[in-house]
Formats: sequence, structure tokens, C-alpha cells
Amino acid sequence: MQINQIKIRNFRNIEKIEYNPKSQLNIIKGKNAQGKTNLLEAIYMLSANNSFRTSRDRDLLNYNATDFSIRSKYIYQERNHNLFLDFDLESGKSLVLNNKKVNRSNTDLLKVVLFTPDDLYLVKGSPHKRRYFLDFVLKQITNDYNYCLDNFTKTLRKRNLLLRNEQTNTRSFKIVNDLYVEYASKLIILRLNFVALFDEIATSVFYKINDGANQLKIRYALSFPVNSDKINLDVLMNTLIKQLEDNSVLENRKRSTTAGPHLDDLHIYLDNKMARIFASQGQQRNIAITMKLAELYSFKKIKGFYPLFLLDEVLSELDNEKRQLIINQLSQADFQSFLTAVNLDNLILKNVEVDNITNGRLLGKE
Repeated sequence: MQINQIKIRNFRNIEKIEYNPKSQLNIIKGKNAQGKTNLLEAIYMLSANNSFRTSRDRDLLNYNATDFSIRSKYIYQERNHNLFLDFDLESGKSLVLNNKKVNRSNTDLLKVVLFTPDDLYLVKGSPHKRRYFLDFVLKQITNDYNYCLDNFTKTLRKRNLLLRNEQTNTRSFKIVNDLYVEYASKLIILRLNFVALFDEIATSVFYKINDGANQLKIRYALSFPVNSDKINLDVLMNTLIKQLEDNSVLENRKRSTTAGPHLDDLHIYLDNKMARIFASQGQQRNIAITMKLAELYSFKKIKGFYPLFLLDEVLSELDNEKRQLIINQLSQADFQSFLTAVNLDNLILKNVEVDNITNGRLLGKE
């Protein structure tokens, strides 16, 4: 997957940009608040149909503008695609792919892996951050996960509402509870299967970037115990049913669902110790870099092609050795990447395209 051209109008501080990136590493360089992240955000919008910085589309409008547009030409599965995203204060937002209106679940949309400074805290951050990490990559990989996650979220919301209203003895609660168990178990199975592959790839990546100094393991951590050597859908459903029955008093008191994928986590181990507790800050950042690269390679393993790699201001958080390592990897990679940076001091740049941006305008290449 590769973007050949992107045109942006009235998006944040970008009044008008036409950008023609190269096929490997593209660096957008500029001082703070000049539009580097806005350019990355526009590319991200073409994949997720929403921003990674705000939930309100109106916040993305240029000053005094009432609409914005993002247009791109890209290659996917050896075919040329044209994708238009438009937003208007009155008519809302629309996605048009090859002259046909589509929604964000369309399989031909751009696919991305996003790496921001916040992701450097994937290891020691809250479980919610790691669940979001899993959800984002799996939603791009399979529509089954999209469907299952949407249904699980709706059913969890209904179940919690019935708990809050003290309606656990009703027929409605039994129906919702049965659906909840089904969708929760299917979601967990999809996550477990992915994490098994992800762990294998991440272990290999970490070994290479860490010179074989430590061993990394990543395990999916359920929020309820499963007393079985083999986990399958039936085992999960039966176990979750029993767990929810055992938790009924607690749930009635807390008025919320106390077991399921919304409470699960990823446990990350460095040399068989919990990384969030025992790993140094530098080691945790190495693990975060590993997880993002493993996300790319897992995507390729499953889908047969690489997504775009978007890296927003991550170099400033790393030492020079890791900065150069990332530059070297991306400049030789088989995928297209976009990296924003304030400066590139002391870095060797080979086969790299550097564009300068100031006040939302691209000023040319270095």
C-alpha cells in the first residue's frame, strides 16, 4: 500500500497542500505548531475516518472555514485508488472511494500503523491503552473483529444499564447476558489468536533491536480464570457464564459488568518479569518500538501487504542510537512511512525524503 499524492484543504492550520511522497521514508520537518502532526493526522483520517487527537470533526476546521477536504491517490493490490474525505458543518462527513460513497469498514481504505509519543508508554500505561492497541490493529485486519467489537460494546452497554436499573431478574437481562457471553467469548478468541502471532513476531524484532540482550514475551491476560489446558469458544463461554453467576452479588453492588474483554490486558514480560514493574525506562521504550514494528509485520503476515507507518514526534523522546536505528530501518523498509521531526541533528540520512513545513505550507525538500 502506497500513497502517491495527497491534497489537503482547510484542515487545521493547512489552508492548501499538495504532497507527493516517495515510496519509502518521508520526513516532515519543522518547528513546533507548524503543521507536521496535522499532515499526519490528515493521512490517518483517510484510514480511520476520525482523528487520533479529537473526537469532534469541527475541531479540525481551518480558522473561519466551514468545510475541509482530504484527497488522495494510492496504490493497493496493484490498483490505483482515489479516496476523498469531505466534511461540512451542515452536511457532515463523507468518504468517497473511486467515485462511490463508502463507510469506514470498507476493505479498500488506507491502512495505517500510528506511532506517537504516547505509545512510548504502552508498557507502563493503563490496560485501556493496551486494549485500544489490540482493537485498532484487529479492526483494520478483519471485518469480523469490527462486527464482533461493535456488538460486544452495544451489549455491554445494555447489560450495564440493566444492572444500574436493578433489572437482573428480568427476561431482558437473560437475553442480553447470553448475547454478552457470546460476543465477549468470540472477541477474546480473536484477540488470543492474534496475540499468539504477535508475540512470536515481537520476540524476534526485540532480539534484533536489542542485540539479543534480553528476552521479550507478550501474553493475553484474561480478567477471569480459565481452568483448562485448552481454550476454545465453548470453554470460554461456559467459564464466563459461571464467572458472571459467581459475581452476581458483586455486580449488583457495583452495578457494572465485572468480567470480560473490556477488563482484559496484555502482560509484557522482560526476562520473565513484568516489564511495567521491572524494566527500565529505556527498556520500556525499546519494547514500545518493538510493539509498533511487530504491529506492522503482523499486519503483513496476515493480510499479505504492509500498511502505512505514521510516526509523530517520536525521535525527540529517544537517544541518538535509537533515533538512527529507526531511520536506518525505515529508509530500507518495504513499506511507506511518514515521520515528523523538529530536527535531524547528528543523524545520517540515506535514501530519505525530507520536506520542510512552516505555517501549514510545504516549503520544499532538503
